[in-house]
Amino acid sequence: MPRIVRLLLTLLVAPTLLATALGVGFVGTAVAHEERPAVFPKGIGARPAFLGYDNPRQRVVCKRAESARRIQAMPAGAAKQRNLRLLPQCRFSSIQDAVRSITQRRTSVYVLPGVYEERKWGQRARSNYCSHLGTQSDAPLLSSEYIGSISSPGTPAPDGQAAAADETDPIALSYADQRRCFANLNLISVFGDKTPGNASIACDSQFCGTQIVGTGRRMSDVVIDNDFQKLNAIRLDRAGGAYVTNMTLQQAEFNAIYVLETDGFVLDRLRTRGNDEYGILAFASDHGLIQRSDAYYNGDSGIYPGSASDLNADNPNFEVTRYAIEIRNNRSHHNTLGYSGTAGNSVWAHHNKFYDNATGIATDSLFPGHPGLPQDHARWNNNEIFRNNTNWYTDYVDKGVCDRPMPERGYIDGAVCPVVPTPVGTGVLIAGGNSNSTDHNWIYDNWRVGTMQFWVPAPLRDEMDPRKLYDTSNDNHTFANHMGSTPDGRVLENGMDHWWDDQGVGNCWERNLYADGSQDDNFVLPPASCAAGGSVFLPGMTVKDAGFLTCSQYDRADPVLRHPAGCNWFDSPSRPSSARTTTDATVTAPSAARPLDAAAGGAPLLAAAGGLLLLLGLGHRRRARAA
Repeated sequence: MPRIVRLLLTLLVAPTLLATALGVGFVGTAVAHEERPAVFPKGIGARPAFLGYDNPRQRVVCKRAESARRIQAMPAGAAKQRNLRLLPQCRFSSIQDAVRSITQRRTSVYVLPGVYEERKWGQRARSNYCSHLGTQSDAPLLSSEYIGSISSPGTPAPDGQAAAADETDPIALSYADQRRCFANLNLISVFGDKTPGNASIACDSQFCGTQIVGTGRRMSDVVIDNDFQKLNAIRLDRAGGAYVTNMTLQQAEFNAIYVLETDGFVLDRLRTRGNDEYGILAFASDHGLIQRSDAYYNGDSGIYPGSASDLNADNPNFEVTRYAIEIRNNRSHHNTLGYSGTAGNSVWAHHNKFYDNATGIATDSLFPGHPGLPQDHARWNNNEIFRNNTNWYTDYVDKGVCDRPMPERGYIDGAVCPVVPTPVGTGVLIAGGNSNSTDHNWIYDNWRVGTMQFWVPAPLRDEMDPRKLYDTSNDNHTFANHMGSTPDGRVLENGMDHWWDDQGVGNCWERNLYADGSQDDNFVLPPASCAAGGSVFLPGMTVKDAGFLTCSQYDRADPVLRHPAGCNWFDSPSRPSSARTTTDATVTAPSAARPLDAAAGGAPLLAAAGGLLLLLGLGHRRRARAA
């Protein structure tokens, strides 16, 4: 495109867009989840190693008769022998009690086979309450008697760090209040920072390096059943060196397991199922590993590495300096999204299987309040991303199942109530990310589209600097993927191989292998190769984004916004035939074979920009939830 045309379009589109966003009814986006303002760790920690089953610094938890019965029923072998050895050492029936009794770093809490509901710390418990923390008066908190009985006594939050006396939101608590009232929102929690101020968030207490270890043969031998008592089943907060392994966590109001502001953690062999929102959520953390886990029946995503430490924020290169979070050898299926991550920076996900979700993988720069925006430098490679066509919107939202009280929705039996909007039938979705690599994956049988990428204007994340308007959807590389075929050689086409709104510079798609021998896409101007610099700046082709901006109004609790007008993301796409077309269900795309030159494209570009301005006035909404 000639420079003068590009300049003219920028002058016409950008200021009007910002003016509309600022003054004509733009509604700021809701945060993806409410939380205290989070910051990244300094990144000087390290990924912990497993301390084994005979750590001398140990606590043993069991359900006496139940654990003994389950152990006796085990087949002969190493697992049975270690459990028979540990059973006589059991001194706790509550995992939280065992954690709170820790006096030395790198202590292992061994949890013997059984079902743990932690009723002592659940909603039905009898205890004192932190009354100033708001409306959750049924959430039991640490009693003064119990504080005096444990080896690491709690202390009130220092002045200026606790929630205000008239606090009406019991969710987004300060770290000091979370630590002092650890059972308010969490069934089991590890708070590692004993000096909660603003100077440091580093783990500096006896709880650093805590390991919570299920001792059974399988993940299903140890079950932590939140039974919708608390927001989080397990919370690891500033808990550097934490390691959780070999158990099932289920039925949380928010997260099965939640890692926040933690430098160094491992989540290994966890089954996280039947949670209202997330199976595994890591936020503002570094040196993390999520592996060999199985996540399903979650209303948002099975695995969420949001706001991972933004190690490459100032890295101008496509190659990363290092990754903050590694995700490998997991299965995430039958969720709204298999993987998602607002500001999912410096994340490496490989050798996973994402299938039977509404969308397989998604990352975005949409929601304000997340450190590290806009998203950058994630890599997804050597994954299988397939059959992500499950329509939970029609199956459960439309039928009224999600209107019932949470314990009555049947989450553990397979009901999923989508929290967020996502296009059913999509393999990989990049909503406003930069410098991401989607490579060497098997992407097949996703009936809407194999990969989707679109621009997210900066005002949608409450960033009003006009210089940042086009700061997303740049330098993403999609290459060397197998599109429409399985590892064993079967042909299972995607509805379309690649959908793109033509926005951003440096984007490229190359060296992918297509089952039918040709790339199927909706590109207006086919971009150059990665080595040649990829796509060029082409503002204004935002008519393709109309569906996204409309669909973003989704709210499962609002009968009108369950299906926003003009949105068909929640319609089940048809299984693709062998003769695919180059149209998407949301828009009819110009032919990729007909380049749009400046003379022919001026009017459509400006008309498209006007459509985006109108839709921006509608705002963007995501149901706010707490962490």
